[in-house]
Amino acid sequence: MKLVGRIGCGVALGLLGWAVNLAALEVLPGVHLLLGPLVVLAAAVLLGPWAGGVAGAVSGLRTLALWQHPWGWLNITLEGVFVGALRRRLTPLMADLLYWSLSPLYFALTYWFVEDIPARGVLVSALKQAVNGLLSVLALQVLLLVPGVRGRLRPLLPPPLAEVSVGRAFGTALTLGAVVPMLVLGGAEGRERYESQLRQMDDDNLHTARLVANEVDSSVGHVTHGVNQLARTLTAGLSATGQLPGARYLEGELDALVTYSPEVLSAYVGSPEGIALAFSPRNDLAGQPLAGQDFSDRPYVVRVRHASRPLVSDVQEGRGRLAGTLVVALAPIRNAERYTGYVLASMDLPRLRQYTRAQVTDTLQRIRVLDSRGGVVFDSALKEDTSSGQAVIDAALAREQKRVPSGATGAYAAEHDAVTAVRVGTLHHFAVVEVPSLGWRVLVEQPGARLQSEVEHAYFSLLGTMALATACAVALAFAFSRTIVAPVQGVSHAAARQVAGDRAARATEAALDAPRELRQLAETFDQMTGQLARQLEAIERTSREKDAFLSIASHELKTPLTALKAHVQMLRRKLDGAHGERLDNVSRQVDRVTRLVNQMLDASQLGLEQLPLHTSRLDLSEVVRHVAETLVAASPLHTLQLTLEPLVGDFDELRLEQVVHNLVSNAIKYSPTGGLIEVHTRARDGQAELCVADRGLGLRVEDEEQLFGRFKRGDRREVTGISGLGVGLYVSREIIRLHSGRITLRSREGGGAVATVWLPLPPP
Repeated sequence: MKLVGRIGCGVALGLLGWAVNLAALEVLPGVHLLLGPLVVLAAAVLLGPWAGGVAGAVSGLRTLALWQHPWGWLNITLEGVFVGALRRRLTPLMADLLYWSLSPLYFALTYWFVEDIPARGVLVSALKQAVNGLLSVLALQVLLLVPGVRGRLRPLLPPPLAEVSVGRAFGTALTLGAVVPMLVLGGAEGRERYESQLRQMDDDNLHTARLVANEVDSSVGHVTHGVNQLARTLTAGLSATGQLPGARYLEGELDALVTYSPEVLSAYVGSPEGIALAFSPRNDLAGQPLAGQDFSDRPYVVRVRHASRPLVSDVQEGRGRLAGTLVVALAPIRNAERYTGYVLASMDLPRLRQYTRAQVTDTLQRIRVLDSRGGVVFDSALKEDTSSGQAVIDAALAREQKRVPSGATGAYAAEHDAVTAVRVGTLHHFAVVEVPSLGWRVLVEQPGARLQSEVEHAYFSLLGTMALATACAVALAFAFSRTIVAPVQGVSHAAARQVAGDRAARATEAALDAPRELRQLAETFDQMTGQLARQLEAIERTSREKDAFLSIASHELKTPLTALKAHVQMLRRKLDGAHGERLDNVSRQVDRVTRLVNQMLDASQLGLEQLPLHTSRLDLSEVVRHVAETLVAASPLHTLQLTLEPLVGDFDELRLEQVVHNLVSNAIKYSPTGGLIEVHTRARDGQAELCVADRGLGLRVEDEEQLFGRFKRGDRREVTGISGLGVGLYVSREIIRLHSGRITLRSREGGGAVATVWLPLPPP
C-alpha cells in the first residue's frame, strides 16, 4: 500500500477511534478507560508509523476540548508513531512497553513543568494514559493472534506477529485473561468504596443541614411565641379607652422577654403609627436612646396592622443596635377590632451563626443559610461581620441548588476549566434543607478532595493488584508454555534430526510428562518415523540393487560397444565414398550410446558412493575452452561466445570435462533452433565461477530443482522429442559436490536458461 493510501486509512481509523472514545468505560469515578488507543495502535501495527501518527492525531482531538491542553493529544500521536516505527522489530506489546518506559521525561516536561500540575496529579495522569495504551495494545496483540483474524490480515502482519511463538501467544492471552477480570473486579470494588464514601459525605451534609434548619426554625418559633405572649399580656392590660400601659411597664415586660428568651436579641413596642414607645435594650450601639424612633416605613409594620396573628419578616437591613441582617417577629395588639399597636422582637442571628459554626464537623465542610431571594444570611466560612443579605453564592451552586428539593443532595463543578488528574476533584457535594417558616434554605457542602484522594488510593491499589496479577500471569504462562512448548519442540527437534539423516531420533522421551494430547502427538510421530525408516530402508535397498544392476549392465554393455567401435574404425579405413559416410554415422551413434552407457555407469557408481576423484593442478578455463569449442563446432546452428579468466586449482580433469560437456550439450540440445551459447569463467570471492547460458526453451520455476534428480527430465511437450536419459545434471551435481562446490539452474529473462557452477579455489 502506498504512503497516501496508508495516511488515508490512518485518517479513517482515527475517526473511528474518536467515535469509540465517546463510549469511555468508567473504571473508577472520574477514571475512564478509553478504547480509542486500540484503533490507533491497530493502525500503527498494521500500516506503519505514518498511519499510526495520523490516527492518533485525529482520535485524540477530543482530549483538547476535555483537558484544555494539547499534551494528551500529542502523547497518543507520539505513541502511534513510536509503535508503528518499531513494528518490524518488536511485538506491539514490547514496543508500547518501551514507549511508556521512556515517557516519564515527557510527562515531567509537559504536565509538571508547563502546566504546573502537582506531582501526584502528574503521576495519576501518566498512569491513566499508560494503562489505556498498554491494555489496548495487549488486547490488540491477542486479537491479532486469533487464527481467523490472522488469516484475513496476514499480508499486513509485521514479522514479529507473523512468526510469533506458541509460548508468547499463550503468555499474552493468559496475561489479558488475568488483567481484565482484575480490572473489572477492582474497578467495581473501587466504585463501591467511592459510593460508600459519597453516601457518608451526603449523610453528614444532610444531617448538619437538618440540625441548622431545625435550630433556625426552633428559634423562629420561640421568638414568635414570645412576642405573641407579650402581645396578649399587653392586650389584657389596655385601659378602658384602649391605651397601652406606660413606658416603664412596657420596658419591664420587654426586658423580661429579652432576658428570658435566648433567641431574642432585642424587642420593642410600637404605636399604631409605627413609633417605638419602649425598647429593650434602651440605647443603640452609639449610646443614643432608641425609644421614639419612627419605624413606620418598614414593610412589616404596615403588614402587622392588618394581621390577626403573629408574623415573621424576611431578612431586612438592621438599624439601631443591629449592624447586619435581622429577622423579626411581630404580633398585633388589639382592643376588640381596634388596632392599638404591636410587639416586635428581633431574632438573635449572631447566636445562630455561632451555632452553625459549631456544627462544622470537618475542616472542609461549609454551611450557608440563604434567604428567599438567594442572598447569604450567614456563612460558616466567613467572619460574622462580613455576612450580608446582599451576598451571593457561586452561579453553578445557585443553579444546581434550585433543582434539588429539600432534604436531598446534589453536586456541582466548582472549577469547569481546572486542569486536574481526576475529575471528581472538581465536584462539590451539597445537601439542602428548607426552613418553611422563613422560606430559607440551609446549604451544607464539601469539596470532592477527600473523594478524589479515595479514588486515587483505590486506583493505585488497583494498579498494584493488576501489576501483581500480571506478574503471576506471566510466570504461570512461562511455566505452562514450557509444558506445552517443550513437547512440541521435542517433536520439531526429532523431525530436524530425521531430516539430517538420524533415523534413530525419537520424540517420546521429550513428551513423557506432557499432557495427554501432546504425548499422543509424540507417540504418533515416532510411529510415523518408524514406518518411514522401514520404507526408506526398503527403497534404499532397492536403489542399491538397481545401481548394482546398472553398474553390471553398463560394464557388460561397454565391452561389445568397444569391440563394435574397433570394428567400425577398421572398416572405415578400408571403405570410402558413400559406405564411408555410413560408417562415420555408425561411429557417431556408437559414441553416443557409449556416452549414455558411461553416464548410466557414473550414476550407478554415485548411487553406490563408488565414484572416485583423481585431482591434479590445472587451469579450469582451458578445460572449458576445449570442451565448449568442440561441441559448438559440431553444431552448425549455434555460435559460441567465450569469456574466460584463468582459474587454476586442484580438479579432476576428466570429471570436470564431463560436467562442462553435460552443460554445454544441454544448452545446445534445448536450443533446437540454434542461437548463441554463452560460456564464461571468472574468479569471485575465492571461488571459480562457470556460467553456461542459452536462449532456448528455458524452464519453469518448479523444474529448477527437480531436473537435478536421477532420470528426471522436464514433462513439457516441447522436450518430449529431445533424446536423453535425464542423468546428466544429476551426475554433474554429484561431481561438483565431490569437489565441495555447488551448481544451480535457473530460467533466464527473455527466454533460455543459465547453469552456474561454483568451485573452491586454493588461497593465493
